[in-house]
Amino acid sequence: MTNDVPRVLRLTFEFHIPRGLRTNIRNDRRESAVASLISSVEALAHRLFPWADRMTVRQEWSYAWVDRTETITLPENDLNTRKP
Repeated sequence: MTNDVPRVLRLTFEFHIPRGLRTNIRNDRRESAVASLISSVEALAHRLFPWADRMTVRQEWSYAWVDRTETITLPENDLNTRKP
């Protein structure tokens, strides 16, 4: 029996710069830090996740002018409510 179900473990790390911090985040310093983090994870990956055949690295640098998360509770129904 083969397992053809795709499986992905996704870990997300976000590094936030405090509002009002008056410092210039230089591109080369940021790129160097990212490269170091990627290298460190890659060095551990083969030992900690020996079943993985690849890893994907997503890098994003942005100004988060608007960043809101809201959880909305939907009405209960027979399909989304666990009966005691």
